Amino acid sequence: MSIINGKKQDNSSASNAQNDEIILRPQTLKDYIGQKNIKKSLKVAMQASNERSECLEHILLFGPPGLGKTSLAMVIAKEMDAHIVKTTATSFKRVIDLFSMVMTLQKHDVLFIDEIHRLDKRVEESLYSVMEDFQIHMVRGSGRNIKAVNIPCKSFTLIGATTRSGLLSKPLRDRFGLSFQFHFYAVEELIKVIQIVAEQLSFEIKQREAEEIARRSRGTPRIAIHLVKRARDVATVAQKQIIDAEVIKETFRLLQLDDFGLNDFDRRLLLILYQRKGKPMGLNTLCAILNEDKVTFEEVLEPYLLTLGFLEKTPRGRILTLHGLQYMNRHMNMDADGVLF
Repeated sequence: MSIINGKKQDNSSASNAQNDEIILRPQTLKDYIGQKNIKKSLKVAMQASNERSECLEHILLFGPPGLGKTSLAMVIAKEMDAHIVKTTATSFKRVIDLFSMVMTLQKHDVLFIDEIHRLDKRVEESLYSVMEDFQIHMVRGSGRNIKAVNIPCKSFTLIGATTRSGLLSKPLRDRFGLSFQFHFYAVEELIKVIQIVAEQLSFEIKQREAEEIARRSRGTPRIAIHLVKRARDVATVAQKQIIDAEVIKETFRLLQLDDFGLNDFDRRLLLILYQRKGKPMGLNTLCAILNEDKVTFEEVLEPYLLTLGFLEKTPRGRILTLHGLQYMNRHMNMDADGVLF
């Protein structure tokens, strides 16, 4: 758990990677790239809340990982001039953990809970009254002396983020006044992200090279940032201050990325389905062959292949689509420059 916006995270020095992450995050809604419809709705909601001097409604952010949910939560707090407390659902082991956290919040603070679908059921149910009435409902005593006690807490905004919105219970989902679904980024949006990141890392990158990285970023800013950092490593070793075509080519070769941003794992998955010749394969069987757990497969690995139209879910399992088959036919015999099996 960490507390940000001017507060020290802990008494130890932050690592360079953590510093990079803080630097690379957008600071304002204007700086935040992509998710235009979400930003429009948020801008209206925040302006209305400020004019009424009210707390912003609770917000649910959901979508695949790496699309900027945490970054947007931090931007919201910044725009609302609010203090933000970041934590994860698994930090709340007991109901008292939730109550202890809530009682530390000041008026108009923002509480950000990542992967909120993983809340313990008892903790989740205790959260309902906090979200609706800003009151903590507790039961004290026992036997004839038992009594219900309502302890008021200060009004705050809860921002919940999840990669698996389908696992949220309806009562919890209904208590969020604002709910936004994140979508994969367009290449043009990722180019802007890449150029900003390269500039902040003090490396030059041209439009064409930025586009090459964007096309391989799987529609995900987090991956785009990681690729820029890997290209920076290659450029540093080559003693260059520019991420040029040679640096890009070597970076993709090292990472075994093809034109779609697919890596060796993706191609192994497609190859398994390709060899099935149109017959579906169940999720459990696929995960066993690939030595991967189901959650990671469904949340991280599969969504982009579904977006590309290479993969299809059926009641009987996963199958390779016509586009997937065409991809495999083109790439089966590629040579060592690229991306092979």
